[in-house]
Amino acid sequence: MITLTQIDKEDIDAVNTVLVDNKIKDDLTEGIIYVLRSRQNIIGVGKVSIVESYGILKYIVVNETYRGSNYGESILRGLLFKCQSMGINKVYYHNYDIYLEKIGFKHNDSLKEEFPLILKINDFFNKSCYGEVYEI
Repeated sequence: MITLTQIDKEDIDAVNTVLVDNKIKDDLTEGIIYVLRSRQNIIGVGKVSIVESYGILKYIVVNETYRGSNYGESILRGLLFKCQSMGINKVYYHNYDIYLEKIGFKHNDSLKEEFPLILKINDFFNKSCYGEVYEI
């Protein structure tokens, strides 16, 4: 069974291992952090930092064995749902990324130097998950 939950204290050591394996440094003290599990094993993690009235996607990492099954998008959806529930409507990313563009991030013309990608959360949730709205 695959589950997605917010990080808790018992997860910190295992999440740190996942981050170190992917060359990511994070003290795991601030922001929204979600953990994806298969049974008891952590197979993915994602984080959004909150700054004033917007979010900044820091990372989404999925264990190499589990990549290609849209688990990264599942983590992102959980993070965005939490942001939306907090009144956050925009999330930025600090780099161009083909995967993020594919799932809904757009080029950000106003802050392209600092945050070249932007996602409007309401637009993201109003689009169809797979294919067109009228496809079966």
